[in-house]
Amino acid sequence: MKKIYQILFCFLLIGSLLSCSSGTDSDSVQAQDQGPFYVEFVSCTKGNEFSKSNLSNMISEWRSLPKSSDLRGSYLYDPIEEQNAFGPSMWWELEWSSKDSADKEWQDSSQDEAFAKWSEKYQDVMSCNGEGRNAWDIVVPISSTFFGEANESGYFYSQYWTCSYKNDAGRKELEDFLPLHTAKVESSELQGTGYHYGVYFDRRSLDASHADVQANLVWGEWATSQETMEVQNQNFNDNFQDVFEEFDKIGSCLEEPDTFNSWVLYSSSDPDTGPQF
Repeated sequence: MKKIYQILFCFLLIGSLLSCSSGTDSDSVQAQDQGPFYVEFVSCTKGNEFSKSNLSNMISEWRSLPKSSDLRGSYLYDPIEEQNAFGPSMWWELEWSSKDSADKEWQDSSQDEAFAKWSEKYQDVMSCNGEGRNAWDIVVPISSTFFGEANESGYFYSQYWTCSYKNDAGRKELEDFLPLHTAKVESSELQGTGYHYGVYFDRRSLDASHADVQANLVWGEWATSQETMEVQNQNFNDNFQDVFEEFDKIGSCLEEPDTFNSWVLYSSSDPDTGPQF
């Protein structure tokens, strides 16, 4: 069964298409498709042949395989620290338009010989637990290019805050809060940082590899580098006290985020460009 799911996982990764959001510049923010989208995070482990060179070859061959039209996004996250709320795992993110399309694709996937060969060839570079995928809904209120273009390499720096509701609040209250936060971000001096954010709402099953991690939601933030992320971190500390007071009525987050070196593996807006590790 585990081998079958590894092969199915390889098949599903072929269809990953979208970057974190679909806007092209700040003038098109009104057209930003915020979601929600259905997301699955698959926990991955580095093998004894893991290296940037081997990972590059692995992803290059993955990109050359046929791609499903049902998936919206594909990203890879390599943790900077071993001590994280979600442990030391690498993560391969799959972004879908709905849970139904994800379930159908997993159900319909077969043991295609090309995918099986790819999986077997690179099993000592990186192995992933497709059977234990972790499900979330994501909303992305701000375009990834609102504050500048992404890196040509596909690299981005990310930090993920693990959060819980309080005071009987829930998803509705958090979603009602987001326009206030978004307006504050959009009025900030962040041009050139590539900063944008998204909120993941928990949909993990008991079979998820990290179902034991307590989290009602995860607040994701992305920027072109650790240095540009620090610009927003300082901006938040200096200017977001009034906004934070409203969030504090709804939820609370761990004091430190999980941080990652991250890459866009495939984007439908630029399908010929792959990541540079």
